[in-house]
Amino acid sequence: MTALFIVLIIIVVIIQLLSFESAIKNVSYDCEFSKLLVEANEEFEITITISNRGRAFIPFVKIEQAFPAALKVKGIKINKTAMLNDYIYHVSTLYLMPRSKYVKRVKASFSERGRYIFPGAYIKVGDFLALGDKIKKHELIWQEIVVYPGETTLADVSAAMSGIMGDISVRRFIMEDPILISGFREYTGREPLKAISWNHSAKAGELVVKQYDYTIESVVSVILDVEGNGSAGDAQKKEFTFSAARSLCQILENRGMKYDFLTNATTGDSFARWSYKPEGSGIRHFSIILEGLGRATYTHVESLKTLTENFVKNKNYDRFCILITVKDPSSIDTAYIEKNNGGKVYVISA
Repeated sequence: MTALFIVLIIIVVIIQLLSFESAIKNVSYDCEFSKLLVEANEEFEITITISNRGRAFIPFVKIEQAFPAALKVKGIKINKTAMLNDYIYHVSTLYLMPRSKYVKRVKASFSERGRYIFPGAYIKVGDFLALGDKIKKHELIWQEIVVYPGETTLADVSAAMSGIMGDISVRRFIMEDPILISGFREYTGREPLKAISWNHSAKAGELVVKQYDYTIESVVSVILDVEGNGSAGDAQKKEFTFSAARSLCQILENRGMKYDFLTNATTGDSFARWSYKPEGSGIRHFSIILEGLGRATYTHVESLKTLTENFVKNKNYDRFCILITVKDPSSIDTAYIEKNNGGKVYVISA
């Protein structure tokens, strides 16, 4: 009888060990987001999925999910007392039937610009007798959400755009655009022969010339400088420059104007496409700049002097330039840019 009892205990122990191993292998964790690029305070949905891929019933599973500390969530309880390395944790316990999934959807948002990492979760699995949790593994997700900077309506941005539009209005009466035809008029003898429209002349029975529109396509260069002095208000000033750059590019997009973008700001990852963006416009062009502004850090890769020298080397002649900087405008040598570039420079300072 005693021997039989010992055999039963051994069998139970073996079953426990096997159930541990199979359970921990068969349990998986996944976390998906409805949006990866969002505005500040814009809600997105997090879908948490815990799966049992095995054929055995798992009576006890404990999930410790790590979220960025700045995350605001609805519908689940967050253990803020367990904050570690700027992360907060949501703990949940459940059981899993064979070949089943547990799915939880929660609404979340971030109130500030930035790049936020979701590292994953710790999983603990209990034995088949549900006596406790003994085996643990770390499921790495390493996904991220990028929050755009907000827009600003400060007068400096409006003043820079007003100055540019004023200059464009003056320039448009200096030269004709040979592409845009606004109509036709009678030939006076002073126009070149290439201006005569022979088709319209035949219809009208007299010589008719093309009437061109007085306009030119203007390209604006946006330069973002974050070379600060490390003062207490430095971070706030840099946040302003990110918002000002976003607002300015948005206005240029709304007006259908082409623009290029140059900055000495770095990002927390290898988002290298963003440091210089050649002239263009449209959703893709703006989206890359906008995502870079969301990812941007307070670290600069080069000085403002080097940044402007690189701009001049690109030979962007006779181009309007808007410099967004944390520095005092009086300390900036705009004459150097205007002399070598030929276009007027407008400064927006934090």
